[in-house]
Amino acid sequence: MTEVDPPDGIGAEVTTEQVLAQLDLLTRHDVFRSSKRSIEFLKYVVRETLQGAADQIKERTIGTEVFGRSSSYDTNLDHVVRTAATELRKRLTIYYGDEKHRSELRIAMVPGSYIPKFSAPPPETHPEAEAVPYQHLAAELAGLPGAEQGADSQQGAETAADAQTHRWNHWRLALLLSAAVFAGVGLGYFLLHKPSPEHLFWQPVLDTPGPVLLAVGDVPNGPPTAVDQNGNQNSTFAIQHSVSSRSVPFADMVTIAKVVGVLEASGKKVLIRRENSSSFSDLREGPVVLVGAFNNEWSLRLTRQLRYTLALDAENHLIYIKDAKNPGARNWNWGTNQPREHVGEAGSPVLHDYALISRIRNSETGHVLVVIGGLYTYGTESAGEFLTDPKLMQVIAQQTHLGAGDKSLQIVLGTTVTDGTPGPPEVLAVSAE
Repeated sequence: MTEVDPPDGIGAEVTTEQVLAQLDLLTRHDVFRSSKRSIEFLKYVVRETLQGAADQIKERTIGTEVFGRSSSYDTNLDHVVRTAATELRKRLTIYYGDEKHRSELRIAMVPGSYIPKFSAPPPETHPEAEAVPYQHLAAELAGLPGAEQGADSQQGAETAADAQTHRWNHWRLALLLSAAVFAGVGLGYFLLHKPSPEHLFWQPVLDTPGPVLLAVGDVPNGPPTAVDQNGNQNSTFAIQHSVSSRSVPFADMVTIAKVVGVLEASGKKVLIRRENSSSFSDLREGPVVLVGAFNNEWSLRLTRQLRYTLALDAENHLIYIKDAKNPGARNWNWGTNQPREHVGEAGSPVLHDYALISRIRNSETGHVLVVIGGLYTYGTESAGEFLTDPKLMQVIAQQTHLGAGDKSLQIVLGTTVTDGTPGPPEVLAVSAE
């Protein structure tokens, strides 16, 4: 049995079975199912408390046991536990703020700590049933026997009933005012702590336990050849060269640096590897970010079934982003036979590069996967700028719900190249399916 302090000081007990049953209700509810981080946090602190180890629930312990941090990590620099605790408290408030859950056992976080508190639900009031005792009280105060039904006793009973009605209306008004204040505070908190579009995009990655594997494309010499399983050279399906390079394009490194900065600022550990050194088993260990398009085999393989894919038109010397709903279009393309030096210089034709960003929940790996790649290096650099700029990400937030991590989100970008430098990225298409 787990002792609790229920409301109004009424003695009561809550059993371990009741707490576990309530924990199951919470973690299966829509308020929590969208955040694995909140679920793992809540399960851990409840389990430790039920096992009598509440005094061991500290920030560093949670960081190591729940979020995979090392035992020596700096809690002053890494705020993952405090951020997760704030999110958990908010989700508990939203859940119990619903009238449907009023009669349920309550699990809350003790202020100033990470220890959960288990409370019996508040007692329900029934004004009609409570009117009778007040009538008897009025009769006793008037010195009248309870069995007498004279005019004075009837008047006393009516007066007591009116008094009870007045009291109930007073409490109801107080409850409504309290609810309004609570809603106002909750709304103010939400507006002050409203996650940015940039955070919403990366949230599925941040909520997945374990470090992020960032696999960088290392296939040299430009785009791959187009070969199908029968050796047909006219296929639009791009196949990688089997060789790899130890060098990475400068534009890819710029994008890598920006992505790593965003993830590590949110307390996420990042492991960087060459694509050729990353096996499928590695990709199944946790969240994955792939940088590179045609120079990254995993980018090609794991996005085949999506609406937008990377394709090759060998006959017309084009690599392009293919739209499954308009397969004949070649609007977003890069000529593989065009010069790669002095690109976008004064007097030369205007040149455009394109990029494809994909965030996949139900990928072959079983974990969330983010793919970032341009048709050429300018597109990759432009995509990195886009994903780490809150103002640019706001454009996507107006078109789709970035936090819906269960959907496959794809963004097609375009950029104009001037003097070998990509311009601001422009959103050309968005798909959330």
